[in-house]
Amino acid sequence: MRLDIALGLSFLLLTACQPSAHNVKETRFLLGTLVEFTVFTDNEDAALDAINQAAQAMQKVEDTFTTFGSVKNSVKAFNQAKVGQTVKLEHDVELLLVKALKIHQQSQGAFDPTLGALNELWAFSGESPASSPPSPLKISRALQQTGVQNIEQSKGGWQKKVAGLKLDFGGIAKGLAIDKGASVLRKLGFSQAIINAGGDMMVLGSHGNKPWRIAIRHPRQDKPVGWVTIDKDTSIVTSGDYERFYMYQGRRYHHILDPETGYPARKSQSVTVVDSNATVADAWSTALFVLDIPNGKRMVETMQSMHVFWVNAQGKSLQSSGFKLHQ
Repeated sequence: MRLDIALGLSFLLLTACQPSAHNVKETRFLLGTLVEFTVFTDNEDAALDAINQAAQAMQKVEDTFTTFGSVKNSVKAFNQAKVGQTVKLEHDVELLLVKALKIHQQSQGAFDPTLGALNELWAFSGESPASSPPSPLKISRALQQTGVQNIEQSKGGWQKKVAGLKLDFGGIAKGLAIDKGASVLRKLGFSQAIINAGGDMMVLGSHGNKPWRIAIRHPRQDKPVGWVTIDKDTSIVTSGDYERFYMYQGRRYHHILDPETGYPARKSQSVTVVDSNATVADAWSTALFVLDIPNGKRMVETMQSMHVFWVNAQGKSLQSSGFKLHQ
């Protein structure tokens, strides 16, 4: 056999034994939903280890912010505290509360981290979800236990000004958890991946030499309204009235509450936010769902990094100038 032929055959045998890049997938139950990790790599063992570390980081966020179960945290301590009692919040809790308060101000009150009592009343979360709306009187009373003006930072911690007020980070903590998980994957050298937490996701890089293709769910039909292509680190978060809801006397009641009325917001069926940061996208998808669309669109157009797609209450699609939907 000629030497050049032998070398050629050796090269073919060597390359045939090399693992090719492919999707490595793992699914975990975190944050009250199924979280799917997808890592595009040729090192499956390292990817699975990275996914495990990312999941641990996300679980830590859940333990830090949850208001359910037996795990102890400073959110529960604040919620159980009496009026005027100072509670020292964990560092990550305080940072997220400050961010939530800023978004509350920017969104003209549409995002509110003090709706714990109201969310408990509606009971869309937990082991025994409700199937009928609470009475107007109960809603009115719960509204009196909300409002960012009723919490204040003092030396050594935070206090509430009205009895029964409870913090609830359900509209922002999932985004933080996704950001934390994505940060772990990046630090461990994986720059092409997706973390999908029940439709809220962070996309890292591209899918090999092609962009990722992400479908946007239709809020009323079993098909996507279209898709977006992603080739750099980007979060995509959707808030919709189809996620946790029930029908009562022909009317849909869902878990995204309007802080002003105390009832489920009615101006949209779904809102999808694209931003570089999942924490920001998570909170703003909630805020923009609550806001009327013209007002929300004006806000979005001032944020160069954020792009938004709405399906309004009548099922009509609208989008901000920077949102690129493929159909």
